[in-house]
Amino acid sequence: MKKSLPTDFPELNYHELPYIAIRWETVKTALQLGLFDLLPEPQSASDIAVRVECDAKNTEYLLNALTALGYLYKKDGLFCNTEQTERFLTSRGDTGLAESLLAYDQWNEPALNGRMLTLVKEGAPLSRDMVSEQVWADSARKSINGSRCGRAQGIARLLSLLPDFDQWQKVLDIGAGPGLIGIAVAAAHPTLECCLFDRPVVIDVAQETIKEYGMEDRVKTISGDYSVDPFGEGYDAIIASYTLNFYNETEKLAPIMEKCFAALNPGGSLIVFSDGLSEEKTQPTDMVISWLPTSLMGQDFSFEEEVLPRAMLAAGFDSVRTKTLTDQFISPLGVTEFHVGRKR
Repeated sequence: MKKSLPTDFPELNYHELPYIAIRWETVKTALQLGLFDLLPEPQSASDIAVRVECDAKNTEYLLNALTALGYLYKKDGLFCNTEQTERFLTSRGDTGLAESLLAYDQWNEPALNGRMLTLVKEGAPLSRDMVSEQVWADSARKSINGSRCGRAQGIARLLSLLPDFDQWQKVLDIGAGPGLIGIAVAAAHPTLECCLFDRPVVIDVAQETIKEYGMEDRVKTISGDYSVDPFGEGYDAIIASYTLNFYNETEKLAPIMEKCFAALNPGGSLIVFSDGLSEEKTQPTDMVISWLPTSLMGQDFSFEEEVLPRAMLAAGFDSVRTKTLTDQFISPLGVTEFHVGRKR
């Protein structure tokens, strides 16, 4: 009997999988070369190749690919940024995301280019201190534009809708990074004072940002490790945005929750933005994938859903409300859990 061809076909296009990485590698190469910075006006591939000291023929191949992906226009042999590329993929201005995107790639680098196979076969390396003080400082600086390119404003807008926002007078942002969230929250309120807490090297960056926006009178700073150092009291709200992940073990998380509870005024709120993995840590897809590189390196920073609400209730909070956010500015990696714990 002759063999028949299969009649069962895949529902997904598996053949495109090997090419997905090529798309990011194409954009990453352009960012590393600073190509988008050179194309506010139409230019030829040969002129660009001279300016970046690259091979002319391969530079044109790269520019053609960037055009195919929608990042450039090409007309009469000349290449130029699209409006969105000019605004968001250069290193210029307050919305250029070039440094932020390359910083994200650096976090993923230990599991890329064939190294994931080694990590899966051999396990995480013995040395698991992945972040030095200088890396924290560099990450804070490189995340400035990523934060003010919609995320800080989106969080401030969300918090301004809380029923007691108008009554807030003093707010603490722990793990504040470059400080844009605190600045945006203070700017959304006529009299609110916001205090930013983070490592000393990160607070140095935040102080520059505060000065840039002229908010020195309403946005203050405290430096230290909020898991062990005092951060004051008398707050109407405490904000923790994707920072408790670094203390996601129960024995580390519980004391922080208790400190937050004690630092809040009666009626105050602990507001937490974080992931919440579900379905036995297999969903949401984007969040599972985003945590994979650090997890393989021996540092699982993820939270399963309900871990944070349970910890907040155990610390004494009277109630916890949770909302799932899909706003692309607040949740660039798919889905974010927004928890509000209320102190009686």
